[in-house]
Amino acid sequence: RYSFGLRLPQLGPMENADMVGTDLTYNIHDYILRDLEDSHEPSPLLKQLRDAGKIGFKTGEGFQKWTPEQVAQSNAELNEYLIRMLYGK
Repeated sequence: RYSFGLRLPQLGPMENADMVGTDLTYNIHDYILRDLEDSHEPSPLLKQLRDAGKIGFKTGEGFQKWTPEQVAQSNAELNEYLIRMLYGK
């Protein structure tokens, strides 16, 4: 109920990957997909982004390009959304 999944309706999977970092997303997929999916490996595109240093918010580019202002806006919108969902404000 209060897991990271709460933010997915606000972000979507690609923006979430950019927010937490494609490097961390790759590592998580590498660890859990062995038990959850037949392919057993993270997406080749995710690997390509990670290997190219396109980590997401941290570097300004991941699945999409991010300006510092866009990063700040995305973080602010997520925080507002989570407060509304958790506290009804």
